Amino acid sequence: MEKQGSSETTPDEVAVAVGCPSETGLAGKAKVCQGCPGRDLCLSGGGKDPDQELIDVRMNAIKHKILILSGKGGVGKSSIATCLATALAQCNKKVGIADLDICGPSIPKMMGVEGQKVINSEYGWVPMRSPNHDIKVMSVGALLEEADSAVVWRGPRKTGVVSVVTSRPYQ
Repeated sequence: MEKQGSSETTPDEVAVAVGCPSETGLAGKAKVCQGCPGRDLCLSGGGKDPDQELIDVRMNAIKHKILILSGKGGVGKSSIATCLATALAQCNKKVGIADLDICGPSIPKMMGVEGQKVINSEYGWVPMRSPNHDIKVMSVGALLEEADSAVVWRGPRKTGVVSVVTSRPYQ
């Protein structure tokens, strides 16, 4: 808290200046929170993700899951995912890619679905389908208005996007 007569900045003011007040008393209430997919989680004061049950249902329908990740950019994660998905599809396996790269999603371009839109149906989102072996593709890149849009998501906003991408697709 700021002391009277002090010029120190409060944690709430710092969070607002940075953009996401998730660690403050303004979590879920600040103007910047409007439209954030993680807003409900912040308003609830944390706890269980309201989408967790739906995520569990969707993920349990997938027999095998392969996670490709790294703490560093530019190491070929998307290339490996694309090659692996294509190889599995060539072996007549049902394959899908969930691209959660919020900083530079390249999977839509690599899978030949750039420009396609995710369809919102009464059952959930219908993933894009790659012309290469009918691979299903769900990507944060398809949710952006423009492929080159700059995205700066942290904390609950980032968590909320991951939650939405893993809970909404149904096919």
